[in-house]
Amino acid sequence: QWPQHLDRALMTLLEPPGAAAASAETLIRSERQSLIESVTQYSGVGQGVQRITQSMPVLKLVLPFIKTPTNLLKFTLERSPAAPLLKEWRADVKAGGSRRDLAVAKAMVGSGMMALMTEMVAQGHITGGGPADDDAKALMRANGWQPYSVKIGDKYYSYQRMDPFSSTMGIAADLVDLQGHMTEKQRDETATLLVGATLKNLSNKTWLSGLTDLTEAINDPDRSAQRFLARLAGSLAVPAGVAQVARVTDPVLREAETELDSIRSRIPGLSQALEPKRDVWGKPIMSEGGLGPDIISPVWQSTDKRDPLTDALLGFGGRVGAPSKTVGGRELSPREYGQYREEIGERARPVLDALTGASDPVTAALFNSLPIDERRDAVADALTKIRRGVRKDMFGDGKKEASKRSIAEILSEPPPPTGFVLDR
Repeated sequence: QWPQHLDRALMTLLEPPGAAAASAETLIRSERQSLIESVTQYSGVGQGVQRITQSMPVLKLVLPFIKTPTNLLKFTLERSPAAPLLKEWRADVKAGGSRRDLAVAKAMVGSGMMALMTEMVAQGHITGGGPADDDAKALMRANGWQPYSVKIGDKYYSYQRMDPFSSTMGIAADLVDLQGHMTEKQRDETATLLVGATLKNLSNKTWLSGLTDLTEAINDPDRSAQRFLARLAGSLAVPAGVAQVARVTDPVLREAETELDSIRSRIPGLSQALEPKRDVWGKPIMSEGGLGPDIISPVWQSTDKRDPLTDALLGFGGRVGAPSKTVGGRELSPREYGQYREEIGERARPVLDALTGASDPVTAALFNSLPIDERRDAVADALTKIRRGVRKDMFGDGKKEASKRSIAEILSEPPPPTGFVLDR
């Protein structure tokens, strides 16, 4: 049976210009009222979370905002294939009339836009959160790639803070990213794919970053707990406006492993004393600023470097991960580790360039004729030898000399038996 709401939509298109304008005005007025209601009211889930944070004020440190994220999520879901999951959307459809027409129109237009965005992602014009492999993502970032961005020419422009519309674009982009790492059977499970893309997109939202960091700290305390505490200390001690000034005056991204370092990284004039973050080649990572005045711009930009070596490695899944911070049983200081990574990068580039043929088409053809696993192993072996050589040149053979032991280490040893003397 032909749905009545489609009849009404066709009749609207065939109405005289004056009547069509009146219908459009009514639709706009209804949409405006819907937006006002979404700002002043939010769902039962949001209200439940709000009650929890009120009963446990400490949770406001990681969830300072409830109403805004809830409304943004609702706005996005209403305009996506997941709209039937919302109780309000189902109620509007059940009510019939203009309420059903508007609800269906939102879902259809939003889904159509998401399909368009998916096509643009496949063509490389829009980026999502990137691969789950951190090493692959680090290699892409070293080449200028930027997550959740629109690419125009060789420039990436971030849309991450353009909510609520950025969520639709981000979910479409993450759908494509997830499909690239799934089996054919998993791709057929549309609902699972959509939920996965939505969760991945939400985990990268700035207004949920506190909750995301807390979850990572709980799941992997050895790697993430210290980072979570450092970020929390920095955000509590230094206002966001001051931190923004520090980022504009010092475009170099800084390492902040401790709570004090995190605070210093957000204060203008003090951040320069911290070691820079480095890319996979050991180069300091620089922020290119925003579109327009950096201090107020929500659109951050980055330039595609089109590095032949990085492109070659990404083509067959080669990896250049970060080396270990421990050498010879001793953890390197931030300065030592930075110099260590820089030296590795300077030595690795010419070796890997010659190995992969990134600058030589003849060598590249021979290298690419090898099975992909052999190519990856060749890169990994070359990096291992380079790192071993750098360690030996910078830190010796890695054996700890007794003369360099700390007083605390010597005093912590148990005393020798009576009648024996230790020869130190």
